[in-house]
Amino acid sequence: MNNIPRTNHFIWLRYLAAFSIVFSHSKQFDTAPQSYIDVVATLTWFVPGVPILFFISGFLITLSSSNSDSLTAFFVKRVLRVYPPLWAAFSVSLVLIFTLGMVDLHGQDWLKFLLWSLGQLTVVFFYHPDFLSHVGTGVLNGSLWVIPVILQFYLGLPLLKRLDAYWVQRGKTQYIYVVLILCGLFNMVFHYFNNFYPNNVTKVIHFLTFLPWLFFFILGYVFSRDFVRFRRLTQYATPWILLHVMLFISLAWLGFRWGRNDINPILFTVLAFFIVSIAFKAPSTSTLFNKIEKAIAKNDVSFGLFVYQMVVLNTMMFLGVFEDNWAARLVTFLIATIMISSASLILLEKPLRHRRDWFIKVLSSRNKLSKGVESK
Repeated sequence: MNNIPRTNHFIWLRYLAAFSIVFSHSKQFDTAPQSYIDVVATLTWFVPGVPILFFISGFLITLSSSNSDSLTAFFVKRVLRVYPPLWAAFSVSLVLIFTLGMVDLHGQDWLKFLLWSLGQLTVVFFYHPDFLSHVGTGVLNGSLWVIPVILQFYLGLPLLKRLDAYWVQRGKTQYIYVVLILCGLFNMVFHYFNNFYPNNVTKVIHFLTFLPWLFFFILGYVFSRDFVRFRRLTQYATPWILLHVMLFISLAWLGFRWGRNDINPILFTVLAFFIVSIAFKAPSTSTLFNKIEKAIAKNDVSFGLFVYQMVVLNTMMFLGVFEDNWAARLVTFLIATIMISSASLILLEKPLRHRRDWFIKVLSSRNKLSKGVESK
């Protein structure tokens, strides 16, 4: 992994995934015209945001863990990446639902509100109380089901790396590819049953576990681990995007065009090669472009877009903002989401990340102290 260039263009791909998700959810506006829904549906099938997000996470988090001095440092980085915007989004949600009169709590509603609040602050994002069912889509921030999946990736990565290292030491480097194929097969079988024979079991697996999504994450891990091996295959992006288009059309014709979150693993593997080829494309000769890219990377709000989008969408639906003007509603939705995400980054996320080393130092010293006490 030491041979992976530090300069890359992943920032554009993170935004591609984020805006794919944002536009996909914008179809849920009650006034979205059918023509818009059809176009966005096709585009987001072609560029599935969540699988791309999981793949990039697998690649970059694997790299981050290798560059971290300890597990403590690794987990501190991950927590500071995920939770500050989540807590900020929850705070914004509280202000909105009470100041705008979205809820009128009585009796047991307060207990539901307490349980919902605890869930939004921790990992229980699947609890959707009925006192918010009349607001917009009925779920104030339903896209947060992805967070527990990402957290499971974080927790599982050290175990995956240890297991892979064990295989490598014994000359079984190919075993990780066997795991990848098994995850791909599980992905296809699961989504087949979830699409055509859904039940409570498939819902639990889909929204509460990382099992259907493990293929994308491990694929990112494999690309990161064997970057040198794949580098020659990712020198040029054009062949991969053309192959992706042809496969997309062919699988659709054969009836296997599972798209968006349940994209066919074979199709996504081709897309993954395209993603890596773009991410490590040679730096631009344009000084202006490079400066813009660095500025955007330094002020990355792609995760914030994901966290805040549904809160903005549901609030606008509740207030009836631009119900008679779809273009104005869509533009307002995008601008408001970007502005709130940017404010969250500047006022909360960046200040906390700047204290990352302090958090790591404090937690590391406590761990050393506790181990010293145990040894005595």
